[in-house]
Amino acid sequence: MKEEGAPVFQNDIRPAFTVTELTEGIGLAIEGAFPGFLHVEGEISNLKESSSGHAYFTLKDSTAQIRGVFFRGHRRNDRFLPREGEQVLATGRLNLYRPRGEYQIVVHAMEPAGIGKFFLEFRRVQRRLQEEGLLLPGRKRALPFFPSRIALVTSLQGAVVWDFIRIAGLRNRSVSVVILPVRVQGEGAVEDIVEAFTRRIPRLAGLDAVVLARGGGSVEDLWPFNNEYLARTLLACPVPVVSAVGHETNITIADLVSDLRVATPSEAAEKLVPHAGELLRRIRAFRERLEHHLVGEVRRAGIGLFQARDRMFVWPHQLSRYHQRRERGDRRLTAFMERKKHTLSIEGHKIRRRIQESVFSLLRHKRGLLEDVVRRIRTPYALYVRKRDRREAIQDRLRETIGVVLCRSEKNQRLWEEALVRRMRDRLALHEANHRGLTERLRAATPFSALEKGFAILFHAHDRTLVSPTRLPHFGELLLARIPGFEIGLEVRSIEPRKAEGG
Repeated sequence: MKEEGAPVFQNDIRPAFTVTELTEGIGLAIEGAFPGFLHVEGEISNLKESSSGHAYFTLKDSTAQIRGVFFRGHRRNDRFLPREGEQVLATGRLNLYRPRGEYQIVVHAMEPAGIGKFFLEFRRVQRRLQEEGLLLPGRKRALPFFPSRIALVTSLQGAVVWDFIRIAGLRNRSVSVVILPVRVQGEGAVEDIVEAFTRRIPRLAGLDAVVLARGGGSVEDLWPFNNEYLARTLLACPVPVVSAVGHETNITIADLVSDLRVATPSEAAEKLVPHAGELLRRIRAFRERLEHHLVGEVRRAGIGLFQARDRMFVWPHQLSRYHQRRERGDRRLTAFMERKKHTLSIEGHKIRRRIQESVFSLLRHKRGLLEDVVRRIRTPYALYVRKRDRREAIQDRLRETIGVVLCRSEKNQRLWEEALVRRMRDRLALHEANHRGLTERLRAATPFSALEKGFAILFHAHDRTLVSPTRLPHFGELLLARIPGFEIGLEVRSIEPRKAEGG
């Protein structure tokens, strides 16, 4: 008897796994479920650094934890070194450490959690704009050569406004600057800047360019300029946009979508506002080039005038030669026309004679045909009788032909039907003969056909299986003998091997 509570395995024929095989399967499943690089945020704990330079730690949150390793080769390329208890954003691959059967994350890069979030959002917005083709260099517009009115979108709290106005005034006082004050950091900054670009800027008449400016700051301070909605607003601006946000090392989404990115507001003023002295120098250079060009044109016109005057003295002689050439041409043309006229008159006379002969011959032929028809058809009634007889003859021939065709078709149809019936009968008789033969063979092949010849079939009484040389009955066992219509119970009294015939 089986013990109570013992596990019961029915038809369990699966092979047993080795620990290595099972661990390898689990590792493939884990690594296949999380392919490629993934980002994990958590708190550093149990940080240990080995003598080889590898860092081993646990990354945890309030309810779970995962082991991690930061190899020396990856740490060389990473400037951030984590400390115990810090919140970090780790980027790496998930794998299974086979010797211990523990899954872990192999870190390739690590940074503080807050900055990491900003960076991931920055990359997401940048990737989306790139996929739409909004960051291509060919999309950027050229700045106006000499703008007369510039809008400056910035805060009034910093020195950005005064630096821009001072540089623009030193370079060219004829350029007007319109200040649009907005918040450039904190809550509501994005809404202020979007409102300035969508409502206030379109109402400014004669505007040539817009400068979006802000001083340097932390990642959190500059974060409003990484907003996707603000980026699309800058792209929809009707005039070129210059971005002067942060320092040289700070790159924002606004820098990427603007038509020009500069490091400081002062540089934006230098790029947009042309220097008055430089303009005067270029105007003088243009005037000198224009004077040189006009002097050259006057010199070339004088030379052309002298050449035309020289040609005027030669003109009467050329005109006389032209008159002589024209008179010779007229004489040759008149002689050629006379010869052609005589030739054409001769050929025309021959053609008229041939046409007359052809027409007279055709008329004679048609007249003969007409006279022949008149001879054959003397009156309209004779023509009617002739047409009627011809129609009746055609109808008689048509009826005879239709009758012959129908008779032949009926005869052919009867022949085809008779042949088809004969073939069907022969095929049916052949199948019936084959069926009878197969039935006889099947009946003769069954083991019960031997019963009709006086034989009996023996079965074991307890399971009704056939008695065969491979399964002989034992002494005293009950058997069943089957004959046609009956089953007879037998008891085994002896089992003796049968001697071979003739032995």
